[in-house]
Amino acid sequence: MNNYMNEILKNINECLSTDNNICAYESTAYNIINIMVVLYILAFLTSPLGVIQLLFIICKLPYHLLKVVVGWMLPSLLAKDVSNDTVLITGGAGGLGALMAMKFVKLDAKQIVLIDINLNALQETKQKLEDAVVENNTRTNIMIVQADLSKEETTTKAMNDIISKVGNITILINNAGIVTGKKIVDSPPKLMKLTMAVNIEAHFWTVKAILPSMIENNHGHIVTIASSAGLLGVPGLADYCASKHAAVGFDESIRLEMRHLGCDGVKTTCVNPFFIKTGMFEGAASRYPRLLPLLEPEYAASKIVRAIRCNQEVLIMPLAVHLTPIVRLLPVPIFDQICDWFGVLETMNDFKGRSGNNNDNNKKKR
Repeated sequence: MNNYMNEILKNINECLSTDNNICAYESTAYNIINIMVVLYILAFLTSPLGVIQLLFIICKLPYHLLKVVVGWMLPSLLAKDVSNDTVLITGGAGGLGALMAMKFVKLDAKQIVLIDINLNALQETKQKLEDAVVENNTRTNIMIVQADLSKEETTTKAMNDIISKVGNITILINNAGIVTGKKIVDSPPKLMKLTMAVNIEAHFWTVKAILPSMIENNHGHIVTIASSAGLLGVPGLADYCASKHAAVGFDESIRLEMRHLGCDGVKTTCVNPFFIKTGMFEGAASRYPRLLPLLEPEYAASKIVRAIRCNQEVLIMPLAVHLTPIVRLLPVPIFDQICDWFGVLETMNDFKGRSGNNNDNNKKKR
């Protein structure tokens, strides 16, 4: 590597030594020197082969950027068929879960399984979905399961029962979630534990139940409904933010595990939306609603289903939330001041939640 670098520098110096070439080649020569120095340093820190591999990865960047643009402008070109898929949605009795289920009915998914703790709401949603099946002339089979996802035993039992009845789950959407909306000093330990149990621990048990068959068949899709609160902290949402940060990390780990195992047919999607108007975050506000609007449920459901069909690894909405990773590169005091400017510190000031009160027993379901 040293000999190679010396030869390049020698050739460049020879070019620069002739009067006719100084003006023409000076800029190019120095650019080449800079690039070669960077490559040399990288080769020293890693290995020559590692540098070649990195250059190969960089060369693929235009393809993936083009894929993103096509997926955004012409999603139908990339959208996969879900007519042979069995879709399981946790927290599917209402809100976002029910809306996503309706989307899959219209796409003629083979089977849809909804899990929720609220049996009455499950039965109502099942009836609406079955009516939609008739209306849209699809063949989708609807199944509902009442289960408490805050407990490992009941979650695992429900998953095993479902698999024994409908076979392998090919699309899993971990959507169930709760929020208490209290400052950390006012949050009862019981509700904090419940938040972690439903918002992240349930993901462990559902994924562990269905992932072996996905790996065996090299086919499947795991969807994590996280939150923009999984990308930064929000006052009044300490336990919720902790659970959603965990969900983001869990999704990324699963994605990389599938890459490590060579299971390119097992896809993952992590969804990080700002607050959705399902009632779960009733009273939460945005200081600049034109820049950072609360999301309409129908819009959010459509975007999520489209992301699933296009095998989009990460979905962040609205656009302003994309700034979060960039702003994190700034010094922490500046990051905090920008959060304050966006109104993050005031977002939960008037929070009420779905039930309209904020007492210790107030649990909000997505």
